[in-house]
Amino acid sequence: MEKPQYTAAHLKGMNRHVVYDFIRERGATSKAQIVKETGISPPTVIKIVSYLVERGLVVEAGEGAAGVGRRPQLLAINGPGRFSAVFALEGSFLSMGLVDISGRVLHRQKTRTAQDFGAFLAEVRDGLVSSLLHAAGADPARLIGVGVTLPGTYDPARRVLDYAPAIGVFGPVEIGPWMDGMTQKFGVPVYVENDTNAQCMGEHELCRARDLVYVSAGTGVGAGVMLDGRLRRGETNKCGEIGYNVFFEDYKRTARAAGCLEQRIGYHVLEQQFALDRFSRRSQIPPALLAQMAAQVTKPLALCIANLTHVLDCSTVVLGGELKPETEALVGPDALATLDRYNFNCGFWGSNGIAAEQGLTTPDIEEAQVKRISMRHTAKRFVISDASKFGMVAPVKFADFRDATIITAGEVPAKYQSMDNVITV
Repeated sequence: MEKPQYTAAHLKGMNRHVVYDFIRERGATSKAQIVKETGISPPTVIKIVSYLVERGLVVEAGEGAAGVGRRPQLLAINGPGRFSAVFALEGSFLSMGLVDISGRVLHRQKTRTAQDFGAFLAEVRDGLVSSLLHAAGADPARLIGVGVTLPGTYDPARRVLDYAPAIGVFGPVEIGPWMDGMTQKFGVPVYVENDTNAQCMGEHELCRARDLVYVSAGTGVGAGVMLDGRLRRGETNKCGEIGYNVFFEDYKRTARAAGCLEQRIGYHVLEQQFALDRFSRRSQIPPALLAQMAAQVTKPLALCIANLTHVLDCSTVVLGGELKPETEALVGPDALATLDRYNFNCGFWGSNGIAAEQGLTTPDIEEAQVKRISMRHTAKRFVISDASKFGMVAPVKFADFRDATIITAGEVPAKYQSMDNVITV
């Protein structure tokens, strides 16, 4: 096997990633701290920081504490400065939004889309990116990338979607020309990934487990696998296709059919079998029917996960997936009515923005309503957030700044360090 050839450009790119990730994880840090903890030389760190600042990815964030001598200049990720447009296709539904480089969701929406894959690509290129930017009131000049996730077998090296029956793809489709056209039109790089692989990488970024399996059960069934901190794709990019696990002797595989597990617990199967279209919301489904559905789903899914954890020797498993929004009641009137009936001794919330004047804020109005009512019914209220959220303001306020004790980590801006409801750990 031929060994890969590494050049100075590879090392430069790796060092940039190391420095960028270090700043992002710390919330705010100094050049001296980067040098000390990464081992990268001071001249290289200075060049990399200048590169990141020039491109609007990193900003100066005030002065840090110093025992002796001059106070160090702190650096932080320029969250609001740059953002990406993201499109997650799942069967006949499309989730899309804008995400800034700190991971904050600036805008999101869901819609039905054509199951014709070619029509979907044209829709993204000719209208959806522009309409998304317009709906969010975002400056197109600040767009730095477009990401698309697909429910199928995707080869990033060939830029080919090989197989995706959920969206009507039963043979290889070259995506490279479309990606090049998108880059030419919007002037930014375009990234395409399998949906569960993308979700797996996101979960790994949060928990940093060495090995991790992300299992998604929604419209389809799939998994993403991280081993030794690296995404495992497999020789033919089919690693994680657990929907094809076989549990029943009478299963017969056909070219256009879903896999054995997905034929039993995929959402479209449950929707038809239990006639779920009769109910506009999950709260309307009779408990006995929910119990039947749970019994059908949980045993084969549990067997699948048990086999995965033993074969891969992996102890970290994350369950995810999403049902149709029409039948979900985690937000909206049903959730609000339920919360309004209870009182709580203690509660914990997250917040996208924390500011003394504007309060605690989130980009989603329905989420804000849930947080507002739940906080009103809670005696002891805590907000858990990293230091980068201080000074940030999202569109919708759900509480005043002093309505909760804020537990944080990292370099808290000087303005907030002496406030009695801010605890740094």
